[in-house]
Amino acid sequence: MEIRINNLTKIFPGDGKRQVRDTVAVKDLSITIPDGKLVGLLGPSGCGKSTTLYMVSGLQIPSSGEVWFGEEEVTNLSPEKRGIGLVFQNYALYPHMTIYKNIEFPLTNLRVEVPLIAFNKYTYTFKYTLKKEDDPKGIVESIRILARKLGIANPSINFKVQEGLLVILVILNSTTPKIHDTFLENAKKVVVFDSVDFKEEKASEAKFDTTVRGVVSAHDEHEFVSCHYNGLLDSSFDLNQMDETIKKFKSICKKYGKANGVAISRFRKGFEIVADINNIKRRNYETLLNEIKENLPIVSVSSHISSVKNAVFKKMFEKMMKEMKCLYSDFKVYFDKDKTRVFFKLRRASKERTDKVLSAIGEKLSLTDLSVETKSAISHRALTREERRDIVRETAKLVQVDEYLQRKPSQLSGGQQQRVAIARALVKRPKVLLLDEPLSNLDARLRLQTREEIKRIQRDTGITTIFVTHDQEEAMSISDEIVVMKLGVMQQMDTPQNVYNNPKNLFVAMFLGTPPINVFKGYIKDKVVYIGDDAVAKTEKDIKDQDLFVAIRPEGFIADNTDSCEFKLACDVDQIQILGRDISIVAKNEHCTKPTLKAIVSNESTTFSGKIKLGIKQSKIYIFDAETEDRIYLD
Repeated sequence: MEIRINNLTKIFPGDGKRQVRDTVAVKDLSITIPDGKLVGLLGPSGCGKSTTLYMVSGLQIPSSGEVWFGEEEVTNLSPEKRGIGLVFQNYALYPHMTIYKNIEFPLTNLRVEVPLIAFNKYTYTFKYTLKKEDDPKGIVESIRILARKLGIANPSINFKVQEGLLVILVILNSTTPKIHDTFLENAKKVVVFDSVDFKEEKASEAKFDTTVRGVVSAHDEHEFVSCHYNGLLDSSFDLNQMDETIKKFKSICKKYGKANGVAISRFRKGFEIVADINNIKRRNYETLLNEIKENLPIVSVSSHISSVKNAVFKKMFEKMMKEMKCLYSDFKVYFDKDKTRVFFKLRRASKERTDKVLSAIGEKLSLTDLSVETKSAISHRALTREERRDIVRETAKLVQVDEYLQRKPSQLSGGQQQRVAIARALVKRPKVLLLDEPLSNLDARLRLQTREEIKRIQRDTGITTIFVTHDQEEAMSISDEIVVMKLGVMQQMDTPQNVYNNPKNLFVAMFLGTPPINVFKGYIKDKVVYIGDDAVAKTEKDIKDQDLFVAIRPEGFIADNTDSCEFKLACDVDQIQILGRDISIVAKNEHCTKPTLKAIVSNESTTFSGKIKLGIKQSKIYIFDAETEDRIYLD
């Protein structure tokens, strides 16, 4: 199942009374996760990776943007309707249940889908001239057995004999055309009838569920919105004006709505005014913002509509659905970007009825930009005990806990408990598997083993998986692709090796790699890159002379035979660390942004001390703009 995230944003509103600003947890995130891939969301604490996961799962509602599973938009669907499996950081196993019961638990409430397809009523008339040796009841019983083998429920079969002619009347109710064809074909093989006639009548129509999205237009008069207001005050503002400014702000808002939690707080080098403004008529929203800006020393505004209400539209919609006797669910009116939108589902309606309802909605409710997705309606049935047993055993075997089904969670190791939690998420056969830092509670050795198991399970099941972690080694080792995030913004998305070898900015370069990359203050002059007086790289591109950040991977240094190296870096050796197959040189350079730099060289290298010059591999050096920290490519 492909996952598409389009312009996803999550803003946690602040509190004006407590002078708490809005928190932008995720900002305009757009990524596509291919079907069957494992993608890692990677970043430091507070970067928005878990919030993104919770919006995909439905546990958090986005402030704006869309989430798509395949061709279905699930932004407005509750978690249980999205078909997800979610593994939490603390596993959340039930301690009083056996492993079998823990894995089985999601299946107890699971309902299997049964399509509501079209059914017909078929009436058959079979005629056969009896011979002396024929048994009429035997022939009729053969027809009855055939119906039973085809799984036809409660067939009506009657017969009569008139002057040596056997007439069999068969009525099949609620039968599909496919079953009809099979029954007729096999009935002709039972006996070579003189004639076979049948009559077809429509018993029921196929039912469909239709997801409808549209823009609510021509209802501005009845729409009321609430917004969170942030206005940056002019640099001339001082605290002596605070009370008067707040009073004036409230006075302006009172014309259009109600302002709550109005407060002025220090922001960076200036001040800002923060408030929640409720019950504003939609058509007055822009007017209110403009009037505040005209009458107060506001430099810039970053306000957003947090909710929209349209009681008249909702009442009209409900009345119309009732009059047309149409089932619906998931009705929601919400504000997205600059438009008021509506989302709902028509339930179990024929195509003809669906078209009629949609036509009436567009005409009577003035909905525009209608988007419609129709699929076969389904009913549901519970799983049998035998079906649940087979699924539990199959899933337990997949994650290799089938030997522990009668144990309690406390009798398992941390890694085994983790696999049970994954089994419980997989047992429902989800479309998408979501893992929220599932390895953080394990020790280092067990973490290594379990992440290999997660990769194997994901590969065997082929389920599209999102894996959240702050550990870059975890993300790089098991992910097909990684998404590096910082302060709610995606920095880079690519395969782990490409992100490591070709970071787009300094943050990505510093976040990935163990030991971390060495960063120096440098500059470029006449197409040559310098760290202090040492030339460390050159380029043929026309890059203007400027200050830079120069970054070199620890493995990008050469310790032996440096005479053959065109570019070298002088440093003072502080200590040598023997790592087995490698040697780590801890050295100092006055231009390094940290107290020391690290160079990883071969264990066959000579012992070093004092002042040395390290050669530099040109494939392991990167330069970044000193102000924006964006990558500047040397070739």
